[in-house]
Amino acid sequence: MKKKRDMQFWHGKIEDADPYVAVRYWQAQPDSAKFEVAWQMVLDAHAMKGEDLRGSRLQRTVGGLRKIRG
Repeated sequence: MKKKRDMQFWHGKIEDADPYVAVRYWQAQPDSAKFEVAWQMVLDAHAMKGEDLRGSRLQRTVGGLRKIRG
């Protein structure tokens, strides 16, 4: 099953384009969509380098958090 993709486009002179349209688009996306796209960029970058991606996965661990005292 093919996944539905939301697409936006604009037609006109580049100097008339809104410079912040991409910011508004990504702010409107849920976190899951942002992470999915970011992970796809990681996979694409490794694929362009010719690296084996069969064992790749997103690491979601944090060593620890603590309050910084000033």
